[in-house]
Amino acid sequence: MNRINLITTCTNGKHGDKNNLLSLSEYLSEEISSADLIDAWCDTLNATLSTSALIQVENLYKGGHWATAKAIREEYSVDLWALSAGLGLLHCEDKVVPYKATFAKGYQESIPLFADACSGKTFHKVWWQAITERSFFKSAHPTSLTELMRTRPGDYFVICGSPDYINAIESDLVSGLHYLESPKKQLVIITSKKTTAALGDYFLTSNHNIAGWFKCNMLMLNIMLAHYFIKTFKVNAHDDFSVVAQLLSAQFHSLPAKEATRGIKRQVEEVQVYISMLLQQQPAISATQALRTFRDAGNAFEEKRFRALFQAVATGKA
Repeated sequence: MNRINLITTCTNGKHGDKNNLLSLSEYLSEEISSADLIDAWCDTLNATLSTSALIQVENLYKGGHWATAKAIREEYSVDLWALSAGLGLLHCEDKVVPYKATFAKGYQESIPLFADACSGKTFHKVWWQAITERSFFKSAHPTSLTELMRTRPGDYFVICGSPDYINAIESDLVSGLHYLESPKKQLVIITSKKTTAALGDYFLTSNHNIAGWFKCNMLMLNIMLAHYFIKTFKVNAHDDFSVVAQLLSAQFHSLPAKEATRGIKRQVEEVQVYISMLLQQQPAISATQALRTFRDAGNAFEEKRFRALFQAVATGKA
C-alpha cells in the first residue's frame, strides 16, 4: 500500500516559547503594507532559523490535537506534516524556533486580511504562497502542497484542519491535485465546513454530532476523525479514499442530533475573576485552554471578548 501523508494544522500552544519566540504581532502596524509584512517576517524568520537554538517540530506543539497526530504516525506509519501559518509546510522532523502566527481570527498574532488590497481572505492565500516559496526548508523537502504532490504522485493525502487553514492552502492544493495519479482516490480533506467548490469532491465534514459520538470537543474533532478515517482505511484494506469517505458519511448521517446545551451567560467582572483564579492555579494555561475550561464548567461568554479579557488579566492590564 502506498504511503499516507497526514497533513494537519499547527497549534497555538508551543514548547520552549518563553525562551525564544517570534511573534507576528511585533510586525503588525496600521502603516505596514502586505508586501512589507511578508518581507519583514520571512527575512527575520530565515535569519533566526540560521542562528538560534532549535526544537524539532514533532516536539514543538502542545495539546491533544498534536499528541493524537503523533499517535497516528506511530500506529499507522504515516508521514506527518504540519500546516504552519508562520513557517509554511513543515515536516515533523524539521527543526524550528517557537513562533506565534495564525490564520484564525481574534488573536494578537492573527495574519491580517488587508481588506483594502484583497477581498475576503484572499491575502491568506497570498501569505501562504509567499512563505512556502521563501521557506528555509526548500533544500530539505517540498515546502508546498503542490510540490509535495508532484514528487509523490502515488501517495495518499489526509489533510485535516480548520476552515481558516483550508481556505489559506486552497490554491496550493488545487494546483497539486493535477499531479496525483487518481486524485479522488488519494485525497480527503477533513474540516468542519466546505470552504470552496473547487475542492468539493474531497471534503469529509465534521460536526457536533460526530464530536458527541467520539466524546471529544470541537478542538479535537478533526484529528480524531482523521484517526478514525485512517484506521478504517487500513483495517479494511481499502485502496480508495473516496469509498471510505462515503462509508463514513453514511455512518455519521445516521447519528442522533446532539442536544444543544446553553451555558450561563456571565458578566465581564465574573469572567475576569474566573480567569484570575485559573491563572493562579495554572500559570501556563493558554487562552484557548482557559476558554475550554470556562465553557466546560457551564459558562457562556463571547470568544473574542474572552480572549481580550484573558490577555488583559494575564498582562495585568485588566
